[in-house]
Amino acid sequence: MVQAEKDGQIESKMLKARHMEAIREARRQEAEKKASERKEKLDETKESLRKKRKRPERHAAGDDDKASERAMRNVELQGTKAAKPKKKKRVSFIE
Repeated sequence: MVQAEKDGQIESKMLKARHMEAIREARRQEAEKKASERKEKLDETKESLRKKRKRPERHAAGDDDKASERAMRNVELQGTKAAKPKKKKRVSFIE
């Protein structure tokens, strides 16, 4: 009789363990699904940003010369710009 009660308790514990394992498995699958969705969304965002950033391709060697000339002009123009005024120091008096 005592043995029958122990068998019942053991079966109950085994059923509970199986149930908990099933729950853990479902949670793990849910987490994997969410992670894959997040990764897919990130990849889509990266791809859209890449499409927005497409730079014009250079077809001829003359374009490289023009680009370098433009860069030199930009450097020259930057040298003539006025520097920003320095910020004044502030002092606060606490009473």
